[in-house]
Amino acid sequence: MGKTVLTFGEIMMRLSPKDHLRIEQATEFDVRYGGAEANTALSLAYQGDKAAYVSVVPANRLGECALRSLKAYGVDTTRVVRQGDRLGSYVFEVGASQRGNGCVYDRKYSAINMAKRDVFDWDEILKGVDVFYFSGVTPAVSDEMAAACKDALTACRAKGITTVCDVNYRGKMWSPEKSQATMKELLPLVDICIANDEDAPAGLGMTCVSGSLAHGIEERDTYVEMARQICAEYGCKKVASVVRNISCVERSIWMGMLFDAESGEHWFSPAHDVHVLEGVAAGDAFNAGLVHALINDFDPQDAVNYAIAASILKLTIKGDSNLVTADEIAAVANAADGGTRVAR
Repeated sequence: MGKTVLTFGEIMMRLSPKDHLRIEQATEFDVRYGGAEANTALSLAYQGDKAAYVSVVPANRLGECALRSLKAYGVDTTRVVRQGDRLGSYVFEVGASQRGNGCVYDRKYSAINMAKRDVFDWDEILKGVDVFYFSGVTPAVSDEMAAACKDALTACRAKGITTVCDVNYRGKMWSPEKSQATMKELLPLVDICIANDEDAPAGLGMTCVSGSLAHGIEERDTYVEMARQICAEYGCKKVASVVRNISCVERSIWMGMLFDAESGEHWFSPAHDVHVLEGVAAGDAFNAGLVHALINDFDPQDAVNYAIAASILKLTIKGDSNLVTADEIAAVANAADGGTRVAR
């Protein structure tokens, strides 16, 4: 039997104007469901892993639609608490060229935003779980959810469950000061930390990474220093990151980095020049690829190659869900031609 990964966070309704229209131009919206941790769980399940999800969603039809979007692909949602009145939502505006993607949240007073930390019985929820995953979005939802994250991590540490955190800083949800103070409480309980060019400066207050989206690959050695500092300060065992050069919405170069604290070694994936169809949830896909690789005992180089392949494939898929199998990801990770040949 494979290992079970449990993810914890908020799932929302995503509304998107069609055909690259701006929100002000839209007369109809494409409807999907997603959220950082939900996306990660779905991606793991699609790769064939045992994935479960815990959250709070309202006991109404919208809450059921959100959960069905996960259950349809094999995610176990039996741990989800059903209470409250609102499912959070957000409008995602797909950009073009130098007009970046846009996001407007409508998540205040959502079921999970209003929930108290004690709605989660972590002793019960963590039964049968091998890996616990969350991102910085979850503690940003509310002070109660930040406390719930610490409760979960403390329980995981007592039970020997591996913990994974994507810092995933969101400036529309909290300030750098609030993020940094909260992460100082949570990261000492985290085994594997994931942080990128946006997370380190704002989310963690680290100055070794410039935060440049245009020159990340040229500055990739600073990501190794970031990883060393995270491990030294918080005691994390591994740190991973996506390293990017983004020239415009449709074009970017991506590579991955993995650092191991015990050996002091690091590994970079090859760089991939990507034509981007939709640049959302690629970080969640990277994280799912990394977790899949680690729980299936990939060696470090293969793990980071696989994780970045999962990420760049997500850039070719509309919506939040990375609907690619482990074999499809491996084909890109291992292909000398980048996996672009016709499969026939």
